[in-house]
Amino acid sequence: MPNRFAPGDERGALNLVDRPAVRRGLASASQGTVIPLAQPIGAGNTPIAGMRTPPVHFMSRDGGDYAAGLPERPGFGFADDSILLACHGATHLDALAHVWRDGVMYGGFSSDEVTSQGAKRCGIDKAGPFVCRGLLVDAVPPGHAALAPGTPIGVDVLRTALRDEQPRPGDALLVRTGWPASWRADPSIGTEAWPGLDGDCVQWILDSGFALVGADTIGVEVSPSTDPSCGAPLHIALIRDNGVYFLELLELDALAAALAEQRRHDFLLVVAPLPIHQAVGSPVAPVAVL
Repeated sequence: MPNRFAPGDERGALNLVDRPAVRRGLASASQGTVIPLAQPIGAGNTPIAGMRTPPVHFMSRDGGDYAAGLPERPGFGFADDSILLACHGATHLDALAHVWRDGVMYGGFSSDEVTSQGAKRCGIDKAGPFVCRGLLVDAVPPGHAALAPGTPIGVDVLRTALRDEQPRPGDALLVRTGWPASWRADPSIGTEAWPGLDGDCVQWILDSGFALVGADTIGVEVSPSTDPSCGAPLHIALIRDNGVYFLELLELDALAAALAEQRRHDFLLVVAPLPIHQAVGSPVAPVAVL
């Protein structure tokens, strides 16, 4: 499989986020309003796939230690804590090594490059920050709180929503489905089905030059898949085949409301993955700036 950008490239569509793309993003931040886009981290707060361990937060030192007799020295007390968190178990960015097909991942690298020690190729440490223009599509119809699980979002929805915008190479596309609020209201709906992008969106996303595609769901694309031959066809067509990054489990309600009030779709998006050595994903706390 030929590499989309250059032989041996491991950054994928992040190559599209060049200086003009960054400046275009900065130009979208005209008001200075900052909106966080990460879901809260904590067991029961964020919907995660069943195969992943829920986050665990614990204190390694707290006020109880001092109440039990630990002296404050030299002249102060402190608290300390830790968290156990699946790299894909909160708002996160998928690395290009996250998926493959027929033993081949992005750039033609073998899946054998991903071992129990991590990803020797295309890990999240080979990526970097996204500072670019974001375009939001609110796919929830007026009068509805959310799309139902399993609802596919076709390319016509994206085109119609952004008919007055001109996506440019290096931009990011975010799509709101409202699904997290539905899950929090009724966790019994489970984490196996959610609304998301359908397969007919792939070519338009590539033609538009998006470097990153994100959504407020576990997998960005609709689940269950509408493609009987593959459970994650957009992961393969976009991440594996073209190096487009996926940003998942976003919190988009506040951003959608602010943009709707201003009748706009664009904003500055800042996403910085943790440089975790050879990881296939990273928790992130993205922000939008209007």
